[in-house]
Amino acid sequence: MLNPTVKDIEQLAKQPNKLLSIEENATVAEAAGKMRDNQVGCLVVFDNDGNFTGVLTERDMLAKVFTAFLSPNSLLVREIMTPNPIFCYRETSLEEVERLMAEHQIRHLPIVEGDTPVGMVSSRDVIAYQLHSNKAMKTAAEQLAMLSTELKSLNLKDVIELAINDVPNTFEADWAVLCFNQRDSSDLVIHRNNCLLSRKNLLDYDRMKELSQNGHVICGDICDHCKKLGARPPRLTIPLDIPTESSKDKNKVKKHSFLCMCRLKSAITDSENLLLYKASLLQEILSVNLTNAKLYHDYQKARQDSEIDPLTGVGTRRVLEQVLRVEYARAIRYNHSFSIGVVDIDNFKQINDSAGHPGGDSALKQLAGIMLRNIRMTDIIITRYGGDEFVLIMPETKLDGAKTLLERLRSQAKAISIPNVPSVTISAGAAEWSPSASATDTAETILRRADNALYEAKHAGRNQVFTAPVTSKN
Repeated sequence: MLNPTVKDIEQLAKQPNKLLSIEENATVAEAAGKMRDNQVGCLVVFDNDGNFTGVLTERDMLAKVFTAFLSPNSLLVREIMTPNPIFCYRETSLEEVERLMAEHQIRHLPIVEGDTPVGMVSSRDVIAYQLHSNKAMKTAAEQLAMLSTELKSLNLKDVIELAINDVPNTFEADWAVLCFNQRDSSDLVIHRNNCLLSRKNLLDYDRMKELSQNGHVICGDICDHCKKLGARPPRLTIPLDIPTESSKDKNKVKKHSFLCMCRLKSAITDSENLLLYKASLLQEILSVNLTNAKLYHDYQKARQDSEIDPLTGVGTRRVLEQVLRVEYARAIRYNHSFSIGVVDIDNFKQINDSAGHPGGDSALKQLAGIMLRNIRMTDIIITRYGGDEFVLIMPETKLDGAKTLLERLRSQAKAISIPNVPSVTISAGAAEWSPSASATDTAETILRRADNALYEAKHAGRNQVFTAPVTSKN
């Protein structure tokens, strides 16, 4: 058909009783759940009186919720929806639908009869129709469907490798560069596949703006600078909507991220429309999956940062609380003993006074290094408990074994060397939970008994290891 219209893809225009909608006073979390359950990217929004007031898209949520770190459970649909949306009719041509989407940078159009929305047409619907009628485009969609499955990984490194290697392969491109921001335009992450364009050139604001083109896919010539480096037209650039950590404006997603490819094989460049449709399909897939992988990577890094002490490299107090609770429950369940050791640097304040805080930090790092070299972290967990105190959780270890280990650490701590400090020693206390312990001997009381033993070692002259008596049900 030369001039297909919306009604020619009738199966995409849902009937009124099947139209997916939501009330404007619903929460964004409810809307996200509805989109997920129905596998759609857009909902029609009605007010309490049933009047059509706007649309809510995945992009609205991405740009206005996740990039601003707002809670979807407390945010209402009306606060982030797109009011007074652009719409179309069943008689609207697909060419006009595409023009409206491109002009307003949107991917969904409500289908209206009179003043009432009766369905929704998306950019995917349009592309799907054209793919159905074009064998070459259908083949392209099959390629990208396979690629889309692989891109769903939450491992950011894997997704980047696919984006910089497998994606260019689908376009038979010899050169590619993937760029996206971490925080601002100066913190550009660059991954290359043969591309020789310099970092300075990529960081140029005008160049980044040109390559991102306000979200529009580019298929065209290359600049003289790239030609001198050996690049060859056509250039295919796919702008990516990847939120940055500093995206404070909830109404805007940074658009200076892109995948740029060139030196495409001649057989592939025969159809510019095919290139553009493939790139348009890939644009959303890449943006969503890179965003998901990046958010997960940032979450994992933040979690790891909260669990690893940045100075010494051992666990934080948060790790101590988690592991102690788990080990206590495990010991009770399997009727096994376990011990806790508390280690403290003697006269730590005097070390800081003599060598300054850098000297104190060095003493802590050297002590942590001694413990890490002498202890298998798979068996014993080391955490920093306070300023100069460390706690060791020793599963399936009785008090004698705990004392032996702590004495070895005490002996090796003499090797700690700090300028202006004659010698460094440590004191330690240990306590054991045994299957014969009373019910009042909780994880907290075991730690307290080990801490008290440390205090006694300090009081008795320092540089020694004391143990707390094992409690009994009797």
